[in-house]
Amino acid sequence: MRELIRFIVIIVILFLLLLVAFGLFRLTPIVLPTCGVAVSSMLLALYLFRVHKIHGLNIHGTLARIITVRFDGQKLYWEPEESQIEVYAKTKLATFASIILGLTSVWLTLTIFYKKGAFNGIAGFSSNFNLAIGYLVSVTVVIITIVKSKPTETLTDSIWEQASYLVNQINTDLERIQELCSLETSIKSIAYQLKVSFPVDFKAEIQEFVGIHKSELLSGTTELNKLIERNIIRAEEDKLHLGKANNLYRAAMKLYTIVAIEVNWTGSMPLIKEMEYDYEGLVSENLKSLLQERKWDDFHDVVNEIMRDLQRLRDLAIKYQETGYKEETNGYKKEADEEKAYRIMEISPAASDEEITKAYRVLALNYHPDNAEQTTRGIKKLAEERFKEINWAYDFLKGIRNF
Repeated sequence: MRELIRFIVIIVILFLLLLVAFGLFRLTPIVLPTCGVAVSSMLLALYLFRVHKIHGLNIHGTLARIITVRFDGQKLYWEPEESQIEVYAKTKLATFASIILGLTSVWLTLTIFYKKGAFNGIAGFSSNFNLAIGYLVSVTVVIITIVKSKPTETLTDSIWEQASYLVNQINTDLERIQELCSLETSIKSIAYQLKVSFPVDFKAEIQEFVGIHKSELLSGTTELNKLIERNIIRAEEDKLHLGKANNLYRAAMKLYTIVAIEVNWTGSMPLIKEMEYDYEGLVSENLKSLLQERKWDDFHDVVNEIMRDLQRLRDLAIKYQETGYKEETNGYKKEADEEKAYRIMEISPAASDEEITKAYRVLALNYHPDNAEQTTRGIKKLAEERFKEINWAYDFLKGIRNF
């Protein structure tokens, strides 16, 4: 503004000197106040328009139109958008109005001077000629003023500064977003263990809310924090359900491993095929889709049904092994203790003492009851029974081999 006033003063002085050079010094007391009134009215009009525009930024609906907001999963970021500020700062109408006001001021002022005879007898020229000179000088000053003031650029800079200031005052504190992020990470971890693509869409929902309710967020993030709170409740429920599903699924797979060993010992193709059918059920996409669709009860029902089938298969396999199909003249006959011990240890009678010890360590580690702590009570009992059998077989073979 100071530069503009200084420039206008210089232009006015130059015009006055020009008038003096042409012997029209007496026009100076007339042209000088005319230019002053015109320039003052124009600058006042532009100033009032700028104040109106800047004041309008305090209205949240207006401010929301010239800034962008984005959510990175943890914080909100507000930034003035240059293209929108330029649209908001259009001054064509204000510029046109200020020019009309300046020209009107010139016309009114010079008309008053003309009617009072101020232009009569100046430098030997007619009053109309002197009036025309006054118009020419004053209108030129008006045009130079509007060009030099650059109303659009000046208003754009002012709006940008005010918008930046208001953005810095916005409350963007998200109280429990870190807790939600932690829960989301836990859910993804459990889903990864289950090998399912569990939909975690909390951030997307929050981002959508931010995009729709940008104006409301300018006055505070209370509603957004309420949305985060609701998502935290949902996330906690999902984590709890997924955790239970994961424990049940791990127990089912552990039971399958135990049953697979038992069934394979029998060599019975019908039992093996039935066991493979159960395994296909455990790894099927249909079972995983129940988790993705949050059908927790259905998932538990299916897995529990598979576990009942596996336990039935194991009972059949153990019974098959204990009875055997040793064809004798009298039908069936129990295996000898030595043969049974080798079968339990999963080694051949030709195995060395070192191989027997190595096999025992592997089996004892696999079937130790501590490994079944997180499984169902039935599975833990099966593990204990198998562990006892392995210890018996190892002790028996140590006794007859003396190692």
